[in-house]
Amino acid sequence: MFNIVAVHYDDSIPDWHTVEEAIPYHVMALMVDGTAQYSIDGVSHRVEAGEMLFIPRGTVRSSSNTESTHRKYTVLFNLEDENCGQGQQLLHPNFLRMNISHYEYVLKRFNRLFQVRWEAGPYSDVICLGILIELLGIAKRGPVSPAIEPIKFYLARQVQQELKRRYRDTIHIQDLAAQIGRSPNYTIAMFKKAIGLTPIDYVHQLRVQEASSLLLESNMTVTEISEYLGFYDTSHFYRVFKKIMKESPSAYIVTRKGKVNASEDR
Repeated sequence: MFNIVAVHYDDSIPDWHTVEEAIPYHVMALMVDGTAQYSIDGVSHRVEAGEMLFIPRGTVRSSSNTESTHRKYTVLFNLEDENCGQGQQLLHPNFLRMNISHYEYVLKRFNRLFQVRWEAGPYSDVICLGILIELLGIAKRGPVSPAIEPIKFYLARQVQQELKRRYRDTIHIQDLAAQIGRSPNYTIAMFKKAIGLTPIDYVHQLRVQEASSLLLESNMTVTEISEYLGFYDTSHFYRVFKKIMKESPSAYIVTRKGKVNASEDR
């Protein structure tokens, strides 16, 4: 259906820019951090962190850094058969710039697409195509909640960075609210609108992500991992882990190690 030309991750590239040209492919991009300046058919757009772009093939485009560098994912692709009705349904006829809800999920899908494309392992083309189709569907559907104002997204990113830095600690919403000069209720609502999770759910996601690695790659017991990651008791850790991963820590170990052993036996 689609042929992926390239997948890029621009990581704070100095003097980044593209020349003005009618592009010979479709482009999807997710701005992760910073801003970039785009000219789309002669109209200027300052793209902010958290925004996703779709630029159709044939668009006259140029782009550059603003006052600082930025980070973003970019996918270049074409429709193999222009008469493919399903493929055409997923494409926008015009330039699209949108804020997206559930930003963290979309970010993970772009990251996964980039990793699979770079690793070029078995069935990578099929996996990449599936992720691209999913992202096109998200863009076609549009935001499922109203676009968030830039200042709210900026504040949410401040809270997010603090949570990433202190996710093993006991964090009080009052402290996060004071850091950005807002009320606790405002902070919770604003963060959920921008990121798609409440601050506590986001912390749980970070903790479970690390717990998943520790369960497979360390000699720590479940109790030790629970304490290390800041859960107040092991039963709480079990409940949170199972809610997110859909299986208990012990079942997770058996399932993942079984898959690794099966792979090694081939």
